[in-house]
Amino acid sequence: MNSKMKTLMIILFCSIGLFPTVGIIQRDKKTSTLFSWSIEDTTEKLIDNYQKPLNINRVFQYIYPNEFIDGTLTSYIREMNKHNVSVYAMDGGDYWGTTDYGYEELTDFVDQVAEFNSIHDNELVIEGIVFDVEPAQDENWNDSGNELMKHYVDNMIKAYEYASNKGLDVVVCITYWYDEKHLAELRRLIKNGCDEVAVMNYYRGKEIDHIKTEVAIAKEYNKPIMTIFEFDKPDNKAIFDQNTYYYQGPDAAQIVFEEIDDYFNYDRLTAGWHQLR
Repeated sequence: MNSKMKTLMIILFCSIGLFPTVGIIQRDKKTSTLFSWSIEDTTEKLIDNYQKPLNINRVFQYIYPNEFIDGTLTSYIREMNKHNVSVYAMDGGDYWGTTDYGYEELTDFVDQVAEFNSIHDNELVIEGIVFDVEPAQDENWNDSGNELMKHYVDNMIKAYEYASNKGLDVVVCITYWYDEKHLAELRRLIKNGCDEVAVMNYYRGKEIDHIKTEVAIAKEYNKPIMTIFEFDKPDNKAIFDQNTYYYQGPDAAQIVFEEIDDYFNYDRLTAGWHQLR
């Protein structure tokens, strides 16, 4: 073999060995969460269809009261276990955060989850609780937003302590615009009112701008944070085209999440999928 041929082979060998890694940062695909509003075959089909491409490992599940005791929830968790998907119980109402009777209803829900866990083996327990409480839906929000926001955060902090004492992780769902007028309360909520914050980041094309403050606060207190993508059909009343990925689909949303993730470079930032079809 002449010297030119030896040189060519050495160059080729080095190129094959180096090309996959030079200039490329390999990162594992992050896990994500499915929001589900009913225990039925539809949820299991969504898991079958999307668990692998979206790397889903949790479901935030709305649970009707009877489902805690009639075997429905137990069977559902057992089925989710087959997919290595953990189940969190989700519920809420705006008055849960802004009234005393609402807070009492909140603690009743926590008690129901804790009671369910107490009579089931570890592999069948509910891993955590999700408070979907939106104080801005209160009819007095426009006139009394500051007072309602403070009452809401006070209640969420109490609820966090109450649920934590029963062994439950706590996730709070929030809208993306609290930082505009309620920054101090937002900070207090993330710091003292939850284990994880899930942001309803429903504005296509502005996801990064709309979550900058929340990610910064979550980083400061080392809290997980989720950016939620909407897939409900726009009705031009409650949901407009710019609020949803209904027409673009989950593949497009996953690409956007990867852009968000690259921008913030925070390992505790994940994606959530709401009203996925």
